[in-house]
Formats: sequence, C-alpha cells, structure tokens
Amino acid sequence: MRFLSTVVMAALLLLVLYLLVAGVASYFGGHLVPDAAVPDSWAPPSSWAEWRDILIVFTAVFWVVGGILTVVVMAALLFVVLLLRRVIKENAVPALDSLKESLDNMRGTTEFAGETVASPIIRTYAVVKGVRTGIGAITHLPDRIKGRRKQGKRK
Repeated sequence: MRFLSTVVMAALLLLVLYLLVAGVASYFGGHLVPDAAVPDSWAPPSSWAEWRDILIVFTAVFWVVGGILTVVVMAALLFVVLLLRRVIKENAVPALDSLKESLDNMRGTTEFAGETVASPIIRTYAVVKGVRTGIGAITHLPDRIKGRRKQGKRK
C-alpha cells in the first residue's frame, strides 16, 4: 500500500512539473508538445455554450468522484466502528471483570483486617480507657467535691 501511494504521488508530481514547464515554455513562445502530435481537428471552445458543456461534464465528474469517496469513507468508518467494538469486547470487558474481581478481593481483605486486627484493638482501648476513667473518678472524687463547694460559695 505504501509503495502504491508513493508511485501515485510521484506520478502526480511529474504531471504538475510537466504542466508547469509547458506553461512557462508556451509563455515564451515555445511548444513542449510538437505540432504533429496535436490533431488539426482540435480547436478550443469558441462559444459560451461549448464552455458551459465542458463545465457541466467536469462538474459531473467531480460529483461522481465525490460520491465514490463518500462511499469509501463511510465503508472505512463502518470498518473502524466494527473493529473498535471487537477490540472493546475482547480486551476491555475482561479487563473490567479482572478489576471488579480485584476490588472484591480488596474489600474482603479490608473486612478481614477490620474484624481481626482493628476490632480487638478498639475493644482493648475502650476497656483501658474505661478503667482509667473509673480509677480517675475514684481517686479524684474528693478534689471534685471540694471544687464544687468552692464554686458554690463564690456565687
């Protein structure tokens, strides 16, 4: 495909170069094409009707080429959409399933860690805090009572 496009582009470049050289040569009175190669019966259009007919033919040719290119682009677009659907079905769906499975495993691990590690630590800390609060309440009880009496007398 790359070779074919290179050949077509080279041919187009040579044609443009030929037309450029022919235009410059004819401007200065030269003829790039010998007179014997052009039949005597050919003559440029002499009336507006002939020019109109030529333009109608060129317009029709451009419409046909445009229609063909539209069909080709639509076919290529359809091919790309079908290819994309197949790639998504073959690659993305399994990847999403694997991701969901990993998230489920992570959720299970988190729950396990919460039940086996964090819960006992939290319970132990709560018991220790309760005991410390209880001991503090018993040992500082007379100070609290004295503090309340002092506050009561001030008022």
